[in-house]
Amino acid sequence: MAASPMTYDYIIAGAGAAGLSLVCHLLGHQNLQSKRILLLDRDLKQTNDRTWCFWETGQSPFESCLKSQWAKLHFHSPAFSALLDISPYRYKMLDSLSFYQHCFELIKRFPNVEFRQDELLALEPSGLVRGKQAVYQAAYVFNSVLFQIPKLPQKHYLVQHFKGVFIKTAAPAFNPEEPTLMDFRVAQHQDCRFMYVLPINAYEALVEYTGFSEAALAPEAYDQELQAYLRDFLGITQYEITHEEFGIIPMTDAPFSKGSGRVVNIGTAGGATKASTGYTFSFIQRQCAAIAKNQAQGKKPLAGSKAALHKFAFYDSVFLRVLLEKKQEPWRVFHDMFSKLPASLILKFLNEETHLLEDLRIMNAVEKNIFLPAVFRQALAR
Repeated sequence: MAASPMTYDYIIAGAGAAGLSLVCHLLGHQNLQSKRILLLDRDLKQTNDRTWCFWETGQSPFESCLKSQWAKLHFHSPAFSALLDISPYRYKMLDSLSFYQHCFELIKRFPNVEFRQDELLALEPSGLVRGKQAVYQAAYVFNSVLFQIPKLPQKHYLVQHFKGVFIKTAAPAFNPEEPTLMDFRVAQHQDCRFMYVLPINAYEALVEYTGFSEAALAPEAYDQELQAYLRDFLGITQYEITHEEFGIIPMTDAPFSKGSGRVVNIGTAGGATKASTGYTFSFIQRQCAAIAKNQAQGKKPLAGSKAALHKFAFYDSVFLRVLLEKKQEPWRVFHDMFSKLPASLILKFLNEETHLLEDLRIMNAVEKNIFLPAVFRQALAR
């Protein structure tokens, strides 16, 4: 006879950025602090496996975990270079191990919140969760693990792929106050490729090679590009690599499933990754804050959530269409925006915080003979 499932109010499948953020947001509401919560992950989350970056005007709930933050950013294209003031925003860098430790320290204060190391095998709309070690049941299951990217006609599919190296030099090599958000002076190879430099201090930095394309590169290609950039643009030939990161993030306007029945998808699985940039962390915080607030008010988790096809989703679709059609070199899109507009407005737009008049300023900066036809084609394809 099969054992009865262990029962909880909430099961959170996946202890990454989305799962742990949701736990923190739920526990931020006093009337939810007594809920029985199970956090499931096959990994103990004891290593620094990724770096998250985001920008905001105020304080992050995870401010104590930040590795660094900046008020200015370099932007480089083949035709324009500038150090850009991004106030009132701050660009923030968060390492995952500090985030994990912060969240688990909070969890330890609540005996009703349990972490179990188990591999997720299946989810059922009834709220039943099948793990490799046991079976669980909850009123709501918040899933960030099991999902598929939907393959649909008329949708666009790219990936953001990157390799980053944390390097350490013997002599001062970086200005810790001046990171580089995008450097498009590297070879583009008929794609969208750029470098990204986040200095931690004068001797240490994260240097990352990023591409937006239909597929990732061979592993050695990232190493070759990183070595060439360090040598040719930063003048660095002697350095120690202290840590490496590699990632592939979906960039698609295909709608991700919100879940079924008692299962609610969160994080990338729930559509929190911005299709045109790959940025996810800020959107996860909005998503999790809204879910927690709804639950605290006795509402369904996704009550009041915006429709998938809001204006920013349409803008993302147009941008992906422009990238895929390759009628303009992608670096020129970013060049046109950053050379003509305040950086703070661009960041506000990419954070989905602008109103229509501000959106029109962005649209006026890019090549109309490229974007207007793409807008019309995208509108007809919806």
